[in-house]
Amino acid sequence: MNSAGIRIPHKYEVDTANERILKEYIDGSTIFELVRDNVPVDKYFDQVRIMAQNAKANGLNIDYFPTNFVVHNNLLYYIDYECNGYTDEWNFDNWGIKYWSRTQEFENYLKHLAGK
Repeated sequence: MNSAGIRIPHKYEVDTANERILKEYIDGSTIFELVRDNVPVDKYFDQVRIMAQNAKANGLNIDYFPTNFVVHNNLLYYIDYECNGYTDEWNFDNWGIKYWSRTQEFENYLKHLAGK
């Protein structure tokens, strides 16, 4: 993903058999926390859209759910290593953006969390 221009934490070790990754900790709030706390995240849209363009150019989709993005020193980091082959259905503008503001999808997710 680094070579695709997606800012991610440094990966120290991978245990494929147990599906574990030891990676650098990026200190900061997630986009989810910011949206939940009614902090505007519009200023990060350019950064995530650049990541999305780079991912698409490399045939990838990343998981645009807001818990997967941390802001550190005004830079957006994708802290999940999940990626799949590119499809329009799962790109940022068709899916991810639905959770980057207080949309009905976001509110439903909050209700789902409260019910657990």
